[in-house]
Amino acid sequence: MIKGRKKIRFDISLWVAISAVAVLIVITTVMAMAQLERQKAKAVEIFVEKGATLIRSFEAGLRDAADEKSRVFNMQKLLIATAQQPDIDYIIITDKKGSIIADSDPSMVGQKYGLDIDIMQITQIRESRWRQSANPQGADTFEVYRGLFPFYSAGKEKSKKQPENLMVYVGFNMEKIEKAAVVDTRNTIIRIIVLLLVGSLAIVSLFLVQAYRLTRSTLSRMQAFSETLVKNMPIGLIAFDDVGKIISCNEKAREMLNCSSADISGGKETNILPAPLKSLLAELPEKGGLMERDIDIDAPGDKKQKWEAVGAGLIDEDTSAGKILLMRDVTQIREMEKEVARSRHLTSISSLAAGVAHEIRNPLSSIKGFAIYLKERLQSDSEDKKTADIIVDEVERLNRVITQLIEFARPIELKKEKTRVSDLVDHALKLIETEARKNNIKIKVAPENNELFAEVDPDKVKQVLLNIFLNALAAMKNGGSLDINIFEEKENLQVAVKDTGTGIGENDLPRIYDPYFTSKPAGTGLGLAVVQKIMEAHGGKISVESAEGKGTKVSLCFPR
Repeated sequence: MIKGRKKIRFDISLWVAISAVAVLIVITTVMAMAQLERQKAKAVEIFVEKGATLIRSFEAGLRDAADEKSRVFNMQKLLIATAQQPDIDYIIITDKKGSIIADSDPSMVGQKYGLDIDIMQITQIRESRWRQSANPQGADTFEVYRGLFPFYSAGKEKSKKQPENLMVYVGFNMEKIEKAAVVDTRNTIIRIIVLLLVGSLAIVSLFLVQAYRLTRSTLSRMQAFSETLVKNMPIGLIAFDDVGKIISCNEKAREMLNCSSADISGGKETNILPAPLKSLLAELPEKGGLMERDIDIDAPGDKKQKWEAVGAGLIDEDTSAGKILLMRDVTQIREMEKEVARSRHLTSISSLAAGVAHEIRNPLSSIKGFAIYLKERLQSDSEDKKTADIIVDEVERLNRVITQLIEFARPIELKKEKTRVSDLVDHALKLIETEARKNNIKIKVAPENNELFAEVDPDKVKQVLLNIFLNALAAMKNGGSLDINIFEEKENLQVAVKDTGTGIGENDLPRIYDPYFTSKPAGTGLGLAVVQKIMEAHGGKISVESAEGKGTKVSLCFPR
């Protein structure tokens, strides 16, 4: 745990420190770039202002010329004299077509210059513009240019003889500025490095100071999380030290063992654990290992519970450090597993029974045919003829059993259609009304809602209703009443059938859907099994409520 704690502290401190240093680098770099941009903007402002001042001075020096010839002479003279100032590479004057009319280098007069800009537009304004051009053989050149107005002042009329649309270009040598920029950049980098070192040391020092507090806080949160998790987990957990004393027990375990915290505090496993759990812990290997098994536990009311128990030994550097026990109640899960296995077994039996029934039906047809043949050849009052009638009746009964068996084993194929459920009930009641009248049974159907429809297979539902009605009649040999109600409940359609017959015993009620289970002397035990299968095929369900001597209520639920 100590090693793990140090590792967690180191990882957290390292990454947070790296993030903080990265943020510091970004901030410092942005500040340095902003400083360099400000210096560059200041240098541009100085050059533009210096160029504008030179151009205004140049214009002022040309306004006192007496005639045009002297004006041109003065222009060239002033241009050469002005270009002699330090940091000035050249001064060029062009006309509106870009032809040089005056240059600090007289050999350039007559050549073209400035064709890459809109000369006609710029010659009309006094606003200074600038651009920077690279010089492969030396320092870059900073050029200030605008329209030139040498022969009149602002607000005065133009001289008719003065030239129009002139451009002036002043080029400054940037060698000193570039050297100063290099020095500033170097100084800025040095400041950035110093600032980063100081800031990084400060951040690392801060995390070193806070490391113990952060580690302790993290450990406390982990302990709180572990305690909450163990306390509220849905599985019982008990931990023992190396001498068998309980050191931890969650609420689920106390609930399963039916004991309190006071019973467990400082106790040993022999005091509270059932014998099967003690046996499991005793069998754990000394050098660690895992054991899992299902155990039977006595529960109140002479009932048995099935628990799943997992025991494990805790090892610390090849030395036993205690044991841990996990347990949960799996009674319902195991019952469901048995039910699934039973369903699979019944499915296999059904498939086998269907094959056997098919093989039996053919010999029965022959037996019935010979019995009818013998019956016709015997005298009507002979004892043998009565025997032949019995053979025919029994064969027909076997055929009915085989038909039900095949129906139960065969996969149900539904032909659903939108059907009024009340019509299906009426049809099934017509088939039993004669027998009901004979047994003095009153049939009562609740006020029908003819608008209740469901997507069902009409023939299969008629079979379901007929089976239920016949069971009700068989339970009311001495008369009674049969009540039928059709109604809606949420998104389902319900058909409730209630009789006042003998009812079903408490022990028989869980088995009513089992194939071949019946309480009737002549029953096959397949009726309700087939009914349940048909209802499940429709996505519905059947439920039966009954008490011996108090009648039975069968509810059919169909999804709308």
